[in-house]
Amino acid sequence: MSTPWPAEDELRARLGARFAARTAFEWQGTTYRFASLKYSDRETFIDGIGARKAGGRFTPIYSQRTLYLSLDRATATAELDSWYAYYNVPDTAFQPRVLAAVAVSVGLLLDLENPDVLTAVGLTPEHVVEEWRLISDSGQVAPTQTLGRLIYEAGFEGIRFPSARRAGGFNLALFPDNYIEGSHALMLNMG
Repeated sequence: MSTPWPAEDELRARLGARFAARTAFEWQGTTYRFASLKYSDRETFIDGIGARKAGGRFTPIYSQRTLYLSLDRATATAELDSWYAYYNVPDTAFQPRVLAAVAVSVGLLLDLENPDVLTAVGLTPEHVVEEWRLISDSGQVAPTQTLGRLIYEAGFEGIRFPSARRAGGFNLALFPDNYIEGSHALMLNMG
């Protein structure tokens, strides 16, 4: 990474209440997510506890609940395939996987694709897609995970961000504990 990360205190200050009020946007749509059969019931599929336990791009282990979703099926597939590739696990090791659609409606989303938002926070697009797994797997907190915790603490309901696994793809990282009245993520019927 050629551009160093801003210090945590600087990020916290930049993500303060005034920033959240000015930059948050509403988002509604259909998203997609894979899960193993064990975690594919309607509640567990969307509860965000898996990321809390295992960590994620914007989730330090044992921190906020985070529901990771992709805005299209191809991105969801690319994200899953990257997990298999990173950990050198054959696709068949954790089959079957359930792909389901999730209807989302949130009112306080932070868009980490927006250049003005990135500039205001002091980040670059490269920061957002930086590899986090090696750092997290070594027991440390990756910079993107600190960023996610600070965004959660600032009161955002989630993050819209570009996929590091599929060019042109986008994901959401939602914080169920921050949902405001009327916000939700609902697993749609599986066909």
